[in-house]
Amino acid sequence: MGFNKKITQDEARRCPQCATATCLPGCPLGIDIPGFIRFLREGDATSALERIKKENPFPAICGRVCPAPCEQSCVFEAEGEPISIRALERFASDFGQSPKGTFSKTPTSALGKKVAIIGSGPAGMTAAYYLAKAGLGVSILEAAHEPGGMLRYGIPEFRLPQKVLDEQFAQLKALGVEVQTDVIFNQTMRLDEILMRGFATLLLATGQSLPRFSDLPGSSLGGVYYDTEFLNRLQAIQKEDVAQSAKRQDMPVSKTVVIGSGSAAFDAARVSARLGHHVQVIFEGLEEQAGVDQEILKETAEEGIEIHPLQALEIVGDGQDFVQGVKCRKLDIIESEDGLRLVPSSEEPVVLEAATVVIANGRQSQDLLKHIPSTSQDKVFTCGGDSVVEAMAHGKTTAQKIIQYLNS
Repeated sequence: MGFNKKITQDEARRCPQCATATCLPGCPLGIDIPGFIRFLREGDATSALERIKKENPFPAICGRVCPAPCEQSCVFEAEGEPISIRALERFASDFGQSPKGTFSKTPTSALGKKVAIIGSGPAGMTAAYYLAKAGLGVSILEAAHEPGGMLRYGIPEFRLPQKVLDEQFAQLKALGVEVQTDVIFNQTMRLDEILMRGFATLLLATGQSLPRFSDLPGSSLGGVYYDTEFLNRLQAIQKEDVAQSAKRQDMPVSKTVVIGSGSAAFDAARVSARLGHHVQVIFEGLEEQAGVDQEILKETAEEGIEIHPLQALEIVGDGQDFVQGVKCRKLDIIESEDGLRLVPSSEEPVVLEAATVVIANGRQSQDLLKHIPSTSQDKVFTCGGDSVVEAMAHGKTTAQKIIQYLNS
């Protein structure tokens, strides 16, 4: 649940409106954070939204799933109580009226030229917005059945509702952006086919959709998933009743262990908990090294998910090539000159029972450039980022480069 009006105004009034705002360099999109917060102080969500949309066309997304690096730069971060900038942005997007002209074109001299974008995640969406605003013809080509990339298939409904994502694509289509799904680059459609259809340039915006594979013994056992695959499978059945889905034979049941940290690890854990599983998250770090903010840690604990500083040694099988548990070594917290750190314990390893293991080992991008002939590479651009907001920022700057290229 987002903030109500009273909480929003109270939180906005906490902002000291620093003479030199430390939060500004923390935002990859360059949003005027103190400016939009001032409007929220006055109860003017529409003006706040207008200020945000000068730099960010999709605050409904960022207001929910941005990792909020701006909050980490807030002057109150040292006290553990930074201004809740992300939640304030969400309130503005939910209750403000979009400024006139946000989704109308402002043609440039490149009018009439067309750009094809491979991938419909945050980078591709943002690039499409700025390219279409410039009067270019834009077609997004997406491999999945529905657009959104990892926003749709890698982030659970409780963090980013599908309805919100659908609204963003409706706005893009209002700008004239064409979205084609079930198009797999270099398989169902090759580069030469794309260029033959009159596209002047191609933008590769496939993002980090592939898992980083693990060399942990037992990682190939049945019942072991990578976070990308696990979330994709569950998101694909999200329109069914989740409780009923848990009863299906092809769905994991009972106990789940998630190995790793970061938002994908905690998303996988929290989805598992919603399927009625007993869930444990293990990673080699202190809680503050979990790779997620305090709000997510708090919510995770409230949902009954256990978090342990453990070193995974091996995924244990049941003798029939299916997972049975995870062998771990405890980690002891010791004090050193550099502060607290974890070291492997001398105690015997323990085995955490698990019918399902999810490995959150990070993600990597697809190397689609290998399919591009050198003679065509000057027409090809790429964009993406490690987080939603970084991907959006890179999509924005790459769109500007494409516009310059087409006008040169």
